[in-house]
Amino acid sequence: MLEKLLTKEDCAKCRLCCKFDSYDLWQTPVIYRSLASRILQEYSPKIKFVKRDEHFLMKMDKEEGADVYFCPLLDHEKGCIMGDEKPFDCEIWPFMVMELCGRKVLTLSPACPVVNSLKFDDVCVTAAEIAPGAFAMADEHPELVRPYLEDHPILAVEKSRYKTTLV
Repeated sequence: MLEKLLTKEDCAKCRLCCKFDSYDLWQTPVIYRSLASRILQEYSPKIKFVKRDEHFLMKMDKEEGADVYFCPLLDHEKGCIMGDEKPFDCEIWPFMVMELCGRKVLTLSPACPVVNSLKFDDVCVTAAEIAPGAFAMADEHPELVRPYLEDHPILAVEKSRYKTTLV
């Protein structure tokens, strides 16, 4: 989905989106029920989940001696074991669907070093391309929508069902 901005090689070198500090564990990918079943059956039956309402969060693997947690789907040699079938949050990262004043917004995480080195206009073009699909997925799975964070620039706002505008 983000091939215009990020190459698989860029992501494989960085993997920042696959690790979390204790203060940002709330940003771990949301896993809806059907995806949780598929992960357990096809990828790793050892993964543990934390249930939240009608969805799940994966329990992250804590690195010994550090306040760092890694996604259990991360193979440190090869990258994500799910390949192109990642959870939604991972598919669109460093973009995030958030809620601000009752409306969905597509934001940009300030943490991605590769995307932050690109021309902002190119990032905005990609945001405009993925926003309709991201908002549609968020309509289908409202648990994917996060509360808005001030340090995340807003790139698109959902006006009405599947119509977006750039900010």
